[in-house]
Amino acid sequence: MENQSKKCSNNKHSEVSAMNYCPECNLYLCNKCTNTHSEFFENHQVYNLNTNINELFTGKCSELKHKLSLEYFCKNHNKLCCAACLSKIKGKGAGQHFDCDVCYIEDIKEEKKSKLNENIQYLEELSKTIESSINELKNIFEKINENKEELKIKISSIFTKIRNSINNREDELLLEVDNIFGKNFVNEDMIKQGEQTPAQIKLFLEKGKTLSNNWDDNKLISNINICINIENNIKHINEINENIKKNNSKKINIQFLTKESEINKFMENIKSFGQLGENEFIFKFIPNNKYTINNNGLNVIKNNNGWDGVIIGDKEIPKNKISKWKIKLNSDLNINYDDLFIGIGNNNAKSNNDCWSFYSHLTSVSLNKKDSTTNYKSNKEKIKKGDIIEVIVDRILGNLSFAVNEVNYGIAFSDIPKDDVLYPTVYLYEKNLNIEII
Repeated sequence: MENQSKKCSNNKHSEVSAMNYCPECNLYLCNKCTNTHSEFFENHQVYNLNTNINELFTGKCSELKHKLSLEYFCKNHNKLCCAACLSKIKGKGAGQHFDCDVCYIEDIKEEKKSKLNENIQYLEELSKTIESSINELKNIFEKINENKEELKIKISSIFTKIRNSINNREDELLLEVDNIFGKNFVNEDMIKQGEQTPAQIKLFLEKGKTLSNNWDDNKLISNINICINIENNIKHINEINENIKKNNSKKINIQFLTKESEINKFMENIKSFGQLGENEFIFKFIPNNKYTINNNGLNVIKNNNGWDGVIIGDKEIPKNKISKWKIKLNSDLNINYDDLFIGIGNNNAKSNNDCWSFYSHLTSVSLNKKDSTTNYKSNKEKIKKGDIIEVIVDRILGNLSFAVNEVNYGIAFSDIPKDDVLYPTVYLYEKNLNIEII
C-alpha cells in the first residue's frame, strides 16, 4: 500500500496525501491529522503507509464514505462489500454491486477454503517450476557468458594475427626498399669514393711527375713498381668515374605500386571484416549405396524407389549453440510417392522414425517423430521446386524450428536432447529427387 494512492479523509485536506491509517476509525490521515488524532485516541493503532503493508485488512469497507462492515461477497467481482456497496441508489461510492450476484460471506466459506487448498497446491507446484526455470535460466546465462567470452577471445586472436601480418608485411617492404636502393642507386659509399678521388689523382700525379723528373736506372725495380701502382690506381679511379657517370644518368623513380583503389578496397574490407550471428552449420552428407552425391558434395540424388534409409551429415551439430542450415529443393515432387524428410537424428538412424523431421510430400507438410505426424503448414501451402527449407537447432534451449522461404513457422519440437550426439539428416523416398545444401 502506498501513501501516494490515498488522500487524507479530512475534507479540508482532501488533496493532501495520507501518511497513516487508523483501522478503528477507518480514516486515512495526513501528518497534521495524525497529530490531532493521536491527542484524542491515544490507544488506537495507527499504520504508517510508507511501510511495506501489502494487505491492511480492517473488516471495514475501503470506500471512504461507507465506514460499514464487510458482510457480503460479490461473485461477479470476487470482492467483499458492505451494505452501501449493494445499494440500488448509486452515488457517492454506493451501489457498485447492486446488480451483481451477491451472498453472505458465510455462504462462500467452504468454496473459498476449497479454493485455498487448490491455490496452496498450485503455488507449491508453481514455486518448484519457477525455481527450476530460474536454475535453467542461470545455466543458460552462464553458457551465454561463456560463449561471449569465447567470442571476444576469438575476435582478439584473429585481429592480433591480422595486425601481426600487416606489421610483418610493412617490415618486408621497408627492407625491400633498402635493398633496391642499396644495390641499384647512389649510396653513401659511392659518394665517399667520389669525394676521395680528386685527392687520389693529385697524389698519383705528383708521384708520377717526381718519378719522371728523377728517373734513376739504378732504382729500376722500385721505379717500375711505382709505375704499376699508378696504372692500377688509374684503372680503379676510371671505374669509380664510370660508375658515377652511370648513376648520374639514371632516373630514380621507384614507387609504391599499389593503387589507391586497391588501398580503398582493402580499407573497406577491413571495415566489413568479421560478422556476428548464429552459427551457419557447414557439412556434407555421407553417401551410401542407395544414393549418389556429386563431386562438390551438395546434391543428393536417390536412384531407386524404396524405403532405403537415412542420409546422415558428416559433422556433429554443436552443443550449447544455435546452428542452422538451408536446403533447396531442385526437383518437382511426384504424386505417387512420399518425398522428403529433413531434420536431425543420431549417427545410426535407420529410418525417419528415428529422427525429428520436417516431412514434405505433395499434398501437405507435417512434422514427423516416432511414427507420428502433426500438421505444420496449411495443406494449401505445398513444398515445390525452388523452395528453401531452413533448419534451426537451438541446443541451448532444446528447440528445433523450420522455415520455408524465410518464413519461420515457430518451434516444431521443444524436447531436443541438449547433450546427445546429433547430426543433420535427410530421408528421400522418390527416384531422382534432388536437394542441395546452400
